[in-house]
Amino acid sequence: MSWWETYFGDLYLRLFATKVTPEGTDQEVAGVLALLDPRPGARILDLGCGQGRHAVILARLGYSVAGLDRSAVLLGRAREAAREAKAAWVLGDMRFLPFGQEFDACVSLFTSFGYFDEAENEGVLHQICGILRPGGALFLDLPNRDRQTHDGDPGPASSQRHGEATILEETHFDPVTSRCTTTYTWLEGGQAESITHSVRHYAAPEITAMLRRADLEPLALYGDVDGSPYTAGSKRLIVVARKGGGDDGRR
Repeated sequence: MSWWETYFGDLYLRLFATKVTPEGTDQEVAGVLALLDPRPGARILDLGCGQGRHAVILARLGYSVAGLDRSAVLLGRAREAAREAKAAWVLGDMRFLPFGQEFDACVSLFTSFGYFDEAENEGVLHQICGILRPGGALFLDLPNRDRQTHDGDPGPASSQRHGEATILEETHFDPVTSRCTTTYTWLEGGQAESITHSVRHYAAPEITAMLRRADLEPLALYGDVDGSPYTAGSKRLIVVARKGGGDDGRR
């Protein structure tokens, strides 16, 4: 069984409740909108939407939003969070997108890309191209491989307290495969629960070449969702790319 089939459940929600804040999510959405500048009411797909942190805000701002995720647990949370906000929640696999060319933009946030092998990761980009209208845009939020290569393996596990629980985080980066594997362990009441994820990190030349092979032209690179310049030392690698032809869907 692959890691992503069991990773995104109740323990994931508990762990990342300690890592994300509403204020941070608001800032991320503001950054996405500033860099994409979609027209009012644009049709946006949040790919790997999880519990709907970003999709719900986009829907409340008046965009026509669909969120796709393969975790029924996370989509259930998204539906609860949406309440009156109108969004479509789709249980599915990003390798096989169940849409036509109907979206003005696709956003992939919070390291939702790079889960699979090389061919399947590139296949996801081809799938994205297939659901974008001509001129549609992709916002891709990735870890920056160049920084990880420079920093090297993070080394021993770190720990933090959260109420009565202790959270252990152990990360290893393989410079040959460019995969970063992290195991989180939740210790509480004498019990231990763990989940592990393994994500392919990309350097800027790699991901831009992959995008072009998928008929998505990279327009700009940034070092974070706030639009800061991209450098080899940037924590994130943000890529804005566009499908050729048609109206670009911007204001």
